[in-house]
Amino acid sequence: MNAIPFCDLHRSNKPIRKEIERAIADCIDRSSFLRGRQTHLFEEEWACYCGQKYAVCCNSGTDALTLAAMAMGLKTATIPANTLPLTGTGLHRGSVEVQIAEINSEGWLISPAEDNLPVLIFGRLPEPGSPVARLYDAAHAHGWKPFQGTNAAWSFYPTKSLGAMGDAGAVTTDDESLAMSMRELCGRDDRLHDRRQITSRIDEIQAAILRIKLRHLPDWLGMRQEIAQQYNHRLHDLGITISGKSLYHLYVIRVKNRDCLMTFLKNRGIGCKVHWESPLNKVPGPWMVSGSFQEAENWCESILSLPCFPGLTSTEINFVCDAIEEFYS
Repeated sequence: MNAIPFCDLHRSNKPIRKEIERAIADCIDRSSFLRGRQTHLFEEEWACYCGQKYAVCCNSGTDALTLAAMAMGLKTATIPANTLPLTGTGLHRGSVEVQIAEINSEGWLISPAEDNLPVLIFGRLPEPGSPVARLYDAAHAHGWKPFQGTNAAWSFYPTKSLGAMGDAGAVTTDDESLAMSMRELCGRDDRLHDRRQITSRIDEIQAAILRIKLRHLPDWLGMRQEIAQQYNHRLHDLGITISGKSLYHLYVIRVKNRDCLMTFLKNRGIGCKVHWESPLNKVPGPWMVSGSFQEAENWCESILSLPCFPGLTSTEINFVCDAIEEFYS
């Protein structure tokens, strides 16, 4: 068996490469690189795909959180301790006072605060009956349809389920005035909206690429579900799978002796990663920390992400599972 990469973008990009090259060439031929037709159309198409009325694109998922926070006038936000630090950083840049909170054993935020900002890590979907928040960090959750009247921040980092060939982000919303405010805060070269304005725009080439990829996203999401089902079938009896509905941007297990298993897999040519190694209470950042974070620390010490990407074969999945079973035998 050849080495199995953690993520191989070539497998999904190769079949559509000619389409992408034509789209890039068109942008070059038209000398259109910012705020053009491709951006406008992608914003319309992404909003429609998400079941929302408006989408405002920007430079990154981090900027999406910043723009949403500023336009919404958020003063405070409570985020789970097991999220990526950039969740807190993006909000802080939007002048939000960020508080981190403990999670439950399933990895979900348990704070009762009204300013909770859920993070759909790994592509996991909100638990049934959970309170609806004003803003969601949906950077991992391409394919999720936000609740009516809520807002969602998205990342199109290259390895995301819908990934650019560079970086980009967006906020989707049903609020027209909020969308207008975010467009103004994204910044123009010829006028200043107000002192909060930043320069954060998607470029036309990335928008053109994302329009092509969006047409393939349903198929890619289906492939991720099939991969996850195969993993679940093989690994469930080991007691290491994570329950709940997910779109499987990442396929993550929870294991004992995580670091030893990771070394064991890498020695067999199997790519794997940790998302993320430290809870935010152990990371210096612009957020407030109080209380105990034992569940978050247990979570971050036990999670391991396995290869999960369109084009991963059943033979490769079985090879990964065989190795894990060997480790725990």
